[in-house]
Amino acid sequence: MAHVEAADFPIPANDVARADAGRWEMRIAALCLAQFSEPFFAALAQSQGLSDPPGYARIFFAPVYAFIGWAIWRDRRAAFVAARAVPLILALLGLAFLSTLWSIDSGGTLRRAVWLTLTTVFALYLAWRYDWRGILRIAAGAFLVLVVGSFATALLAPSIGVMANEHPGAWSGLWTHKNTLGGLMAIGAPIGVAAAIVDAERRRLWLGVAFGALLLVIESTSKTALLATFLGVATIFAGMFMRRGPMQALIAMTAFGAFVITLAVLMIFAPQALVAVLGRDLTLTGRTDIWESASTYAAQRPWLGYGYYAFWLDPNGPAYWVRQAVRWQVASAHNGWLELMLGAGRFGIALFALQFLVMFWRTLAAWLDPRAGLWTPAFLLAFGFYTMSESHILQANDLFWIFYVAAAARLAIDAKERM
Repeated sequence: MAHVEAADFPIPANDVARADAGRWEMRIAALCLAQFSEPFFAALAQSQGLSDPPGYARIFFAPVYAFIGWAIWRDRRAAFVAARAVPLILALLGLAFLSTLWSIDSGGTLRRAVWLTLTTVFALYLAWRYDWRGILRIAAGAFLVLVVGSFATALLAPSIGVMANEHPGAWSGLWTHKNTLGGLMAIGAPIGVAAAIVDAERRRLWLGVAFGALLLVIESTSKTALLATFLGVATIFAGMFMRRGPMQALIAMTAFGAFVITLAVLMIFAPQALVAVLGRDLTLTGRTDIWESASTYAAQRPWLGYGYYAFWLDPNGPAYWVRQAVRWQVASAHNGWLELMLGAGRFGIALFALQFLVMFWRTLAAWLDPRAGLWTPAFLLAFGFYTMSESHILQANDLFWIFYVAAAARLAIDAKERM
């Protein structure tokens, strides 16, 4: 009997073409995802003395929006299914648009609601187009670009990539502030670790991304980011440990419970020690002053707020008095929940809280689901951690929000498929 070689059965040309097209689509998606972090946009605005990037900077998003339009046109049915899977997120988008009716800056609210929608649609694209492995590969690919770009900027153009005034010597990478670099890399490191676990073909590359992200967290000097990185990676390995059996799961859950209790005790009885670990004081670098002042104005419009993202737009509006109180040009509430309260009131808070609870419940189940790549619990922990000090909830052009929506939609789609 003649020996048969694999070459005797060549892969059809159309299958090869589809595979190549799929790889290129993933690369383009990774570049689009990296662009949503707005690298260099803050530097461009700062160089011109503006609080937001100049209008012409939006042209850099034109290819991204074209890609989104093409993806929706090609996968219309899948896009519709993904959107239906997250009705509470759609309700939040609807509320953002509806808030133009009572916004103190209707034009600004409308523009940002459109940007928010495009950001959210891209997140849904990740969920309807890819499984967990694909999402992680795209996310890790995006961070490969951002990690390499940040190192290149800091080393080759330190006047841009290294802070000189507010935090001398701290790296800011592709952005203008160390906290932005640290916060992004705090989710980039766990993404690299999770991608290395589920994608053996590129394990060394993704581990390199994780290690590079960790180095950037260290160079940013952000202790909050370093803690978030540790929690994210530890959560991934805890999930791997839990999958080994019921006894391991019990040990991991007990350790997690002990950690939560210890953290709660420290927050109640020794807050000074806790914030000292983060390198801050009890004002959390002035954040509590912002919260106190902004909360006063949030209470004046408790149900509907001032319109999506409108509170900080009017230089002569209520934000003026907050800035006067804290004595610096604060541009956000530095707290996701308070920011949502200012923009959409208690209705917005209620919608997101309900959605977050649904996401949390599904994430607990996904912790033991190999399809979720172990990353979802790690990300949700980092997301919840950062919403207490930064405004990532319902934010346009924000990687935290993209990953949140993509994970929520993918978990919802998985739940429907199991029914």
